[in-house]
Formats: sequence, structure tokens, C-alpha cells
Amino acid sequence: MLRAIFGEPPRQDSGLLLEANEAIRGYLRTVTRTKKGAAPTPQERRYGIWCQSFLRALDELEQSQYAAARYGERVKTAFVDRMEREELDDYHRHLYYYNNALIRLFAVLDKLGHFMNERFALKTEKIKSRFSYFTVLRNMHQHKLFTDLEARLYELKTSYKEPLTRLRNQRNMEIHTINADLLDDLMKAEEAKYGERLRSETEDVRGNLADLEQGCDMAFRSVTTVFRYVVR
Repeated sequence: MLRAIFGEPPRQDSGLLLEANEAIRGYLRTVTRTKKGAAPTPQERRYGIWCQSFLRALDELEQSQYAAARYGERVKTAFVDRMEREELDDYHRHLYYYNNALIRLFAVLDKLGHFMNERFALKTEKIKSRFSYFTVLRNMHQHKLFTDLEARLYELKTSYKEPLTRLRNQRNMEIHTINADLLDDLMKAEEAKYGERLRSETEDVRGNLADLEQGCDMAFRSVTTVFRYVVR
């Protein structure tokens, strides 16, 4: 959908996204395949709806990541006040899609955590009523639940720890406090000497996009791991 903004054809799934989608569809086939004349159970219908939701969520995440990267490629100037109008607009579009992807990334992981919690009856809600994907992993680890699956997911979490930590901090800043860009400007204003002109630097576009790519890879791999596991 968003590739149309850049005059490009629709995406052809490949790589980690394709693997994740195929794993989800594989499980979807198992919960929608019924004996002749039998209707799916309410639980099977629920899991089927969940699968469709995952497919949409991954699609929206990838599209947001792609748009953030494409607009980020157009940002060359280090200081906002030196940008021409067109570049400034592209910078703001980059931030919009980057922040959108950031929120969607952790929404996918949390959705995965809730799916696992229900599918495997992990009862994470007894530990924390509002739990995240990472709470689910901690519950599995501490109580030795589905240890083979937990080990694979924990390895993925550890492998991507540094970029994920930076992304989580940015996500938390974006949704729990004032806008990160505004906060940065306010802090610089406090530090600026009286009469000194404030220069607003751009975000670390390249570094942020590299972290986002790593975060998306981790999410795609985690989804693939879980959905392949449930159809073994």
C-alpha cells in the first residue's frame, strides 16, 4: 500500500517476512481444517481470527518500516533550520513513519506474547495483569514452561538485546512522555546560554533505521519460531 506513495508496485513478500507469514498461514490451515460436516470450534475460530490479525500486523509493520527508510534516505542535512522546505517535509514524514513502526513493532511482540499465553495456558496474568511479550518470556523461563520454545525465543531476545533496548526506550518516550523531539529541544533550550541561537539537530536517522531493521528481524523470527512450534 505505502509503496504507491513512491510510485512503486506492491511488495512481493520475501526473506524473514515471507517466512513469518508462511508460518502463520500454516497454523491457520490447521485451525480451519475440519472434519467433513463439522464446524470449527469457537476456540479454533478465535485462533483463526488471531492469525489474520497477525498477518495484518506484520504487513503494517513492514510498510511503516519501509516508508520510514525511504523518507530517511532523503534526509541529508544535519540541522533542521538549514533544511529546505522539501527536505524538512521528508524529515517529518520519516519521523512519522519511524515512530509508527516503533509502536507497531512492540505491538506485534505483545500480541505474540498474549497469543502464547493463551495457546499454551501460561497464566502470565497471575504475575502481572497487564503483561508484555517480555513478561511472558520471563514467566516461561522462571517456571520452566515449554523450555525448548523458551530457549529459542530467549536466544533471539539476547541476540538483538542492544538495538531492542534502544528501541524500547524510544517507544516508551514516544507513548509515555512528551514527544521525544520536543523533549530534546526543551533540554537544549535549558542548556543554551542566554542570547545564543538554538540549533536543532536531526535525529540519528541512519542509526535509528539500523536499529529498527534489527528489531523487525527479531519480531519476524520470533513469530516464525512460535507458529512453526505450534504445528509440529
